[in-house]
Amino acid sequence: MCLELLRGKPGPATPDPSVRVRLLRDGLQVPSSDVRIQAACEALEDSSHVTLLRNEQREDGSWGRLHSRDTVARQSIPTTEWAVERAVAIGIDAGHPILDAAAAYLAGVVTGRVIPSDPPERNDRWAAGLRLFAASTLARIDPSHPAIDPVWDLWHEVARRAFASGTCSADDEADAHAELTGASVRGTYLVLSSRYALSLLASRAGRMDEDLRPAVARWIWHSTCGVGCFGVPLAAPPNAMHAGVLERFLLSHEIVSAFGTMGAPTGPLADWLEEHRRTDGLWDLGPRASWTSVLPLSESWRRSDARAIDWTARILTLVSRWMGQSATPESSGLFSSR
Repeated sequence: MCLELLRGKPGPATPDPSVRVRLLRDGLQVPSSDVRIQAACEALEDSSHVTLLRNEQREDGSWGRLHSRDTVARQSIPTTEWAVERAVAIGIDAGHPILDAAAAYLAGVVTGRVIPSDPPERNDRWAAGLRLFAASTLARIDPSHPAIDPVWDLWHEVARRAFASGTCSADDEADAHAELTGASVRGTYLVLSSRYALSLLASRAGRMDEDLRPAVARWIWHSTCGVGCFGVPLAAPPNAMHAGVLERFLLSHEIVSAFGTMGAPTGPLADWLEEHRRTDGLWDLGPRASWTSVLPLSESWRRSDARAIDWTARILTLVSRWMGQSATPESSGLFSSR
């Protein structure tokens, strides 16, 4: 399926550059030095996606506020956090001028050299939360960036204490924060199940304690609430074909898959994927959520099949992550033609 899309089959046209980058690099695990990826990245530079990111990026490397949206700002990109997620989603790599400038800004926020324009919250969580938001976003660009070290170490220690009994204890987690950050975290965005804490830990999953990494992944996988504010379980298919539900479901899986190889999808999840696959082998899950930073990948969904190609690229790259980088994505039945 990946190869057929890249050859322009099925579908009336060759996929846009962003789709080609994601399928080659993240679907087929082709090295970034491959001439096909380099050609796609060169073409991507002229896309409306990159142009928007470039035009709205500020001199300090940000796009205005880091985390909280400014409802009166006259800009299409709502936050720096959203912009980085968008840049990574469309296939921009670390080393690109846009992400280099963003990384420098985020490292400054993490280390306290830069104060973002977000209005500070009046509680005991804001200082720790701000560093978490910035470090988690920076990890999307460069997981090995040294500015992340102390923040990642802090959250790894919180997780280690929370899972001291073998499963997550809310009491132990709260006690860890009381000692390490001074923050009260129950029922807030600072809990371990938040997308920010999980994304940060997963960015260096290989450095986690040997027993802790799978314990965290299993805990989230079997939770009825899943990842933090997304509130959707991962072990079962989404309960509705609603844009917001689908987006939260896929984002949850994209985060948790970074903890390690899950294997090709089986059971109800595999059945759901197969049920919603078209006879031509593509997936079209309908309109995107208005708040998503991941879609669209194509320049426009007005073109025939562009929406289906984008959804398909996203699903195939997720399946590739489930299977692990050591696997050959085409070995999964979901990557083959019908």
